Amino acid sequence: MVSISAELSCPAYSDLGPDEGLEPIFAAGTSVTRETWEETLRPELLTRWNAVLGHPAVEDFDRTPMLREVLPLPDCEAGVYELPTGPRTRQLVFLLQPRERSQASVPGAVVPYYTPGAMAGFDLSSRTLLAEETVIQFGLHLVQQGYLVVCGQAFPYNTVPEPRQTKEFACWHAGTARVLAENPDWTGMGKLVWDTRLLTDVLLAQPRVDADRIVAIGHSLGGKMAFYAGCLDGRIKAIIASDFGIGFSFTNWDAPWYLGPKAHDPALGLAHHHLLALQAPRPFLLVAGSCDGPASWQYLNKARSVYALYGREDALGLLDHASGHSPPPAAMRTAYRWLAEQFGLPERPFRI
Repeated sequence: MVSISAELSCPAYSDLGPDEGLEPIFAAGTSVTRETWEETLRPELLTRWNAVLGHPAVEDFDRTPMLREVLPLPDCEAGVYELPTGPRTRQLVFLLQPRERSQASVPGAVVPYYTPGAMAGFDLSSRTLLAEETVIQFGLHLVQQGYLVVCGQAFPYNTVPEPRQTKEFACWHAGTARVLAENPDWTGMGKLVWDTRLLTDVLLAQPRVDADRIVAIGHSLGGKMAFYAGCLDGRIKAIIASDFGIGFSFTNWDAPWYLGPKAHDPALGLAHHHLLALQAPRPFLLVAGSCDGPASWQYLNKARSVYALYGREDALGLLDHASGHSPPPAAMRTAYRWLAEQFGLPERPFRI
């Protein structure tokens, strides 16, 4: 029987689109060993990416999450927390725990998104459950499968008062302006990664969680956050990123709340296959739909040379449902089966 990872690890397209012009991870004609990669090349690449994101001007602060309320969710034990992200800032966090209790550890999931309720299946403002057919409720799906889950919140929802989404992205511009004014050596993407790392801290502080089975999973903006945070943080053992646009030209990476002008600066000398290389040999699955598609394979193929050092080429996968931005149920069922296979876990039932 062919495994899910084998099915998703080889391009099925005859045409991968216009050449993205991606430079190889390793210079032509060079022979790179795993030792050279781990001891020299990977640290150098990690340093370059950290320089791209920049760093915050943050004083020491108490990072203890504060319980705000317990939610009456039918599928799990759910707590709403305020998690400090700086001396004067907070992010809203949903902590979802399986109702089943045992002595065994459970896998964990970090689920960043605009608001945590969207991923947990609960609208805090109306105090109602969201429709079950909402396919991107990744947090709810995973806690139903036995994962311990933290769902986080992206700025500006924790940065400016009562943000309202508009076509002009006014709240995003306002939130970004505030963050960068207070942290001139940072980027919007750096802030998103910072908040996701703090979310990961909360997950790993839970005594039941299995630190060897931690996935970062997200859709769209959340996919960007999961991709960056996962590749840069070795505590994340697998990534599922849904239609986030892996190429700089695929989506609005040049927005100020992401990378700004750096995204198209010829002097950058980096593209996202260089970031994906840092994930090796940990599994990565791209769920493509509209922002991602055949051309996205070019990035996975370029990172494959690093995965080959570990004999883990099949840990790279792309699932293209080609049906629009949001994934259909069948795509996410396959993605969850892929994750169970990567973590050596039995498949568990969930509603979608």
